[in-house]
Amino acid sequence: MATKKTAQDYREERKARLAKSAKQNSKKSHRLNTAGSGMNQRTKNIITIAVCIAAALAIVVVACINLGVFERFKSIKTVDGKSYSAVEYEYYYKSTHYYYFNMSQQYDNYYGQGYGAMYTGYDSSKLPEEQEYVGDDYKLEDGTTPTWKQYFEYIALQNMRRTIVLADMAKEAGYKATAKETAEAKEMLDNLRQNIKDSADQNNGQVVSLGKYLRSNYGKGMSESMFKKVVERETLANSYYTNLIEKTGDGYSEDKLNEEYKKDPAAYNSVDFRVFTVAAESADLGEDATAEETQAAQTKAADEAKKKANEMYGKITDEASFKALAAEYASAAQKEKTDFKEDSATLTTHARKDTLSGMPESVTNWLFADTTKAGDKKLIDENGTYYLLFLVKAQYKDDTGVVDVRHILYQFDESAEDAAKDKEEKKASAEAALKKINESSDKLETFLDICAEESADTGSNQNGGLYQYVGKGQYVKPFEEWALDENRKEGDLGIVETEYGYHVMYFEKAYNKPYWKITIANTLADTEVDDTLKAAYESDKYAVANGEKNATLKNLNAKIYTELKTTYYASVTETTTAAN
Repeated sequence: MATKKTAQDYREERKARLAKSAKQNSKKSHRLNTAGSGMNQRTKNIITIAVCIAAALAIVVVACINLGVFERFKSIKTVDGKSYSAVEYEYYYKSTHYYYFNMSQQYDNYYGQGYGAMYTGYDSSKLPEEQEYVGDDYKLEDGTTPTWKQYFEYIALQNMRRTIVLADMAKEAGYKATAKETAEAKEMLDNLRQNIKDSADQNNGQVVSLGKYLRSNYGKGMSESMFKKVVERETLANSYYTNLIEKTGDGYSEDKLNEEYKKDPAAYNSVDFRVFTVAAESADLGEDATAEETQAAQTKAADEAKKKANEMYGKITDEASFKALAAEYASAAQKEKTDFKEDSATLTTHARKDTLSGMPESVTNWLFADTTKAGDKKLIDENGTYYLLFLVKAQYKDDTGVVDVRHILYQFDESAEDAAKDKEEKKASAEAALKKINESSDKLETFLDICAEESADTGSNQNGGLYQYVGKGQYVKPFEEWALDENRKEGDLGIVETEYGYHVMYFEKAYNKPYWKITIANTLADTEVDDTLKAAYESDKYAVANGEKNATLKNLNAKIYTELKTTYYASVTETTTAAN
């Protein structure tokens, strides 16, 4: 096989040819035509060829600049001289920025200006350098709070380094991502191509190439091959991390788990209790009501709610009386939604702190206090909403099993004029979805697609409808009974009707451990694995001098940030310039 020649080889050969040609020409100088310009035709031809070559090279250079070819050779050096790709770093920087920017804008557009900053901590109407980062996971070396610009630089390097470290660890361990994970990574480019095609109408019908799309979103150096490499490495890293956490967690002994449990039992325990709420009922005063009349009505309603709550609380003597009194004191609106003859109307069993996140902190604090005993009752005022509580069973170690399930919710429309018709329509939609899923070659993939498009559960529809660690007493009875059926197998499908609507169900996974063991094992494993990763980050092989100490990284950050300001913050920059 012939050895591939380098550019230097070609240059040396060209010099030799020119020298030889010059020597030959000197011997034949007596034959040259010295008339006219003094330049013979051969010389003219050589010059013409040289000019054409120079022009072609100029075109190639411009094309390389536009396509980001030179960008792909730039790198960020580690302490021991290994390199991180500048292109890959730019990918992580811009991906992180876009996530926060886009999320903040979505909240602003949906709820109103200012909600994006409220819910995400990031204000998309301000430059990243002009707002402080609100998280507590990163501080500057001097202990001060960074700006969002500084956070984007920090987290881009962290995410890139984490991915590379994990991918290297996976390769060293001989670990490979699952066939499904690998297939998903390969499909990403095809999905991107399709998304570009689908959105062509928004760009006057012009379909840009995938390469151009990648360069415009992730930097000039990003190519299809580089993007594929990044995606495949991320897939391997995330798969290995999940596997490592599970493998590490499974290795802890019963003694170790119990030792951790005893440090803070309330963090893992469950309680059984009854709860009923009393709130002020709004009066229909009509549009002509004055401010004074409205205020008077609100005050009266608040006083009546307080009186009602205290009256019911004084009559509670045991669990049976609580249940009966709830049915007696329930408002018309509450009775319309709930059948208080059912235990589930007021009773919650196997409740953990994490499953009561919707409850006020004052409620969970009382329920899980060491001083609260079975049979105790409590009335808590939370801004005019009164929580009446009765503890049925004090906190205990719950050893019942938990499962992961997915669902697609076709929610009943409470405002529908014809409730029966609405119910029929939602049932038909659920049945059509289930039929489509069953007929598909990849049931889970089809389930996920339909969930994202049709599920009314905004808390899970973008996460494939997934609910993890589902146990007893946490969900409405039909949902729970289907999920916790002992004969349930992975991949099982079905339809469940609850008071909220029809749920297309998908059984994901059953655990062979109770929730408290899973939580403790995961917590310990997270800490152990993160310590291992941190040690790798700080090693010479992966460590990178940051900020002012690294000229390459500093220049790269400046270039990326300039592009972001031009692309996302042009109006902000113009306003600031005009003000100055």
